[in-house]
Amino acid sequence: MEYEISPDYLPISPCSLRTNTTVGCDIYLLAKTTIEVRFVLYCRGDAVFDETKKDMLVAQRIKSLFIKKDEQETYFDYLENNFQHIVSDTSIPTDERIKIVHSAATNLVKDLYNDPRSGNVERTKTFANNMVDYVIKDSKAAESLLKLAVHEYYTYTHSVNVAAVGTLFGQDLGLGVNDLKGLCAGILLHDVGKTRISADILNKKGKLTKEEFEIIKKHPEFGIEVLEETGVQFKEERIITLQHHENDDGSGYPYGLKKDEIQPCGKIARIIDVYDALTANRSYKDALRPFAALQEMKDEMFHCFDTELFREFIHFLGPYDPRKRAKISSKRYTTLAR
Repeated sequence: MEYEISPDYLPISPCSLRTNTTVGCDIYLLAKTTIEVRFVLYCRGDAVFDETKKDMLVAQRIKSLFIKKDEQETYFDYLENNFQHIVSDTSIPTDERIKIVHSAATNLVKDLYNDPRSGNVERTKTFANNMVDYVIKDSKAAESLLKLAVHEYYTYTHSVNVAAVGTLFGQDLGLGVNDLKGLCAGILLHDVGKTRISADILNKKGKLTKEEFEIIKKHPEFGIEVLEETGVQFKEERIITLQHHENDDGSGYPYGLKKDEIQPCGKIARIIDVYDALTANRSYKDALRPFAALQEMKDEMFHCFDTELFREFIHFLGPYDPRKRAKISSKRYTTLAR
């Protein structure tokens, strides 16, 4: 028998709840009978989620809990505040931890784009640091992150996907921890300038007019304005925000930089940004499969990318097994910002 779940409730993973903490929002169980589906209060938001409650979920093999949709911000704040504890809990399967990381990151970026004030920028930086630490410590996290793809193109999910793939690619290139953290935070912030562009233009179904595209092309500079207004001085974040649409042959924007005028972190962001856009469903274009996306990048956009770096990216996207694939030996990418 099929049941229709109320849109007023959202499912969450029991794995996301840390024992001996208060979540801040009420947690519900889904109760099904032959005549109805109803939500039963399981743990009040101000009550401690203790070992007894966790053991009951395990014993009953409960796979999903629920929260009220209007309390999801409280839940995501809880995930963010308990990030380190959740991702370090080896009793949680890696795939589950990655889903939690991705959902928390998406909510964070959503907050950032809704209100790009200093506090949200700082949250982004902190989250990026924690995410990089997690990826480095958990060898299985990389493979799970690559498998987890949100194929609908939204500004929030796009930024998270690009940051995840960019971090893994940077790790594959041999970048150090600090550079990886700068890269991850920079890519999470790279489209923040779009907060100053009309949603009618950003979400337009169909081809943009010349005038509309000229407005879109201003978003890297708008992004720098946002970062300056919030007092951000992070070098990689500023570079990536400004340079992620610059092309290797000088045909990009906003400044028409080329070759080594573009910083390595800007070159990495350019490749990942295009790849994710091509492999996601857009309002005006269906997603391409990974191989087809790489083929289009090679045939139609090769002039946009650093040749060596693009080849390394193709190699990186092969069957993911760091033990079987040679690392890049070039010293060009051992640091991100010259």
